[in-house]
Amino acid sequence: MLVSRSARHAIIACLGIGLAVVVLLHSQIRHLDYVPDLGDPLFSTWRIAWVHHQLVSDPRHLFDANIFYPERLTLTFSDPVILPALTASPLLIGGMHPVIAYNLLLISGFWFSGFAVYLLVRHLTGSSRAAFVAGLTYACCAYRVDHFSHLELQMTQWMPLALLALHRFVTTRQWPYAIAAALAVVAQLYSSMYYAVFFVVYAAVIGVGLWIVHRPPWKLLVPLAISAAIAALLALPLERAFTAAQSVKGERPLYEIALYSAVPSDYLRTTPLSLMWRNRLRPPQAERSLFPGAAPVALAAVGIAPPFAAMPMVYAAALAVSFDGSLGLNGVSFPYLRRWLGPFRNLRSPARFGALVSLTLSILSGFGATRVLTWRRSVIYQRIAFAGLVAIVMIDAWPVLTLRPVWKEPPPIYGAIAHLPRPVLAELPIPADETLNTPYMYFSLSHWAPMVNGYSGYIPASYKQLRSDMAGFPNDDGIDALRRRGVTHVTVNCGLDFPGCGELLATTKAARRLRLIANATWLGQPVQLYELLPP
Repeated sequence: MLVSRSARHAIIACLGIGLAVVVLLHSQIRHLDYVPDLGDPLFSTWRIAWVHHQLVSDPRHLFDANIFYPERLTLTFSDPVILPALTASPLLIGGMHPVIAYNLLLISGFWFSGFAVYLLVRHLTGSSRAAFVAGLTYACCAYRVDHFSHLELQMTQWMPLALLALHRFVTTRQWPYAIAAALAVVAQLYSSMYYAVFFVVYAAVIGVGLWIVHRPPWKLLVPLAISAAIAALLALPLERAFTAAQSVKGERPLYEIALYSAVPSDYLRTTPLSLMWRNRLRPPQAERSLFPGAAPVALAAVGIAPPFAAMPMVYAAALAVSFDGSLGLNGVSFPYLRRWLGPFRNLRSPARFGALVSLTLSILSGFGATRVLTWRRSVIYQRIAFAGLVAIVMIDAWPVLTLRPVWKEPPPIYGAIAHLPRPVLAELPIPADETLNTPYMYFSLSHWAPMVNGYSGYIPASYKQLRSDMAGFPNDDGIDALRRRGVTHVTVNCGLDFPGCGELLATTKAARRLRLIANATWLGQPVQLYELLPP
């Protein structure tokens, strides 16, 4: 059977965007067992592996992850990334190392997001070349590079697919497209909850714009309502888990939201991972390095410049809403969204609306690229212009990645844990910075025993109290504090270079209520496993 011209172009575009991603991320692809840091990448590796493990062994307790024991529903303390984890499950079942599976999933977010924008912009413009430029722009946008360590923030492919389905629904008036849009929103929810919450507002703006432009009959509201009901039903398991955990977490405090609310000048802050723009504009700041790059801004400006067209104006309105949303408490809309919509009260970083700013700039770049490519009818001009646009986009976005290896195997003491009846661990030293607990979480992939340690988007008060109670460990008060929490065993790991670990090891070895049951060396340093004894 012959492949249509449109399908051929789509296949070539998919491969081309994939090749561009390989070129841009070549250092990561050559070292799939490396990560940019030992914080969030290890955390995401743990999340993927936990979802895979629990769905196979005990799906009823999927959200009762093995951190911050004895707290429950601890997977809801951050985004559970359930759909990406399901995507990675065949790789884990096949024996792939979890870090490699994580990196392949991370890179797929770049690739699939770019291809999804290609499909959307080709529908909007009818130009495969302009759509390729738009897809490439989104595949390697500066926002995505800045959040290279955050897996869920790369899972953006469902939003442009939802927009494509929405466009097709309004223009063709066929019900399946409304359902497809709803399913894409649900897929986004199970991939990145932040983006799903933001996208509902964004899609409403686009939907109103499309309604004004196309003026469909009001009876089309019926399939939209049915699709929304289907989406709500599919989101129910996630909603129930997060609602049950709300009494522990509470709402995000205003001071935290204010910290991660952007100001307009943050759009001149550059990611330190940008070869072209780092050290040229404002210095980076966590969550608020929002400079989108020169190429997307220039092409988007060309796309919305006079003579005005309907679709670019619809997306220009969405761009304004996204920009204002990223300002959070400093903007107009976010305080009202937080007051009226419950999910917004649980989000601490309005600046992540920057992902939708980047998405909109990429779509508008497609309109701009169409104008550039059709400025002259000469075939030679169009080919040169297309190659030039691709080169400009890639140079503008070129990242500089610094990677470090991840341990292939955990310390040998964890082999003994598999033979213990219902162990509960306290991993020492317990760090003041919760991010430093991620190695312990990564090591738990070999045993899945509950632990009082943990790291997530929310840190429960019980963990902070434990740190205080452990100040004198291994005295009786510290050991009693552990026993009250159900801890049965303690590990001491000096291979992680925690300061004062040698002194802790000496006092732990001498403690009369601790019994050494495993002793090993890891990275040239001692690691030990102790059993807690009763008074």
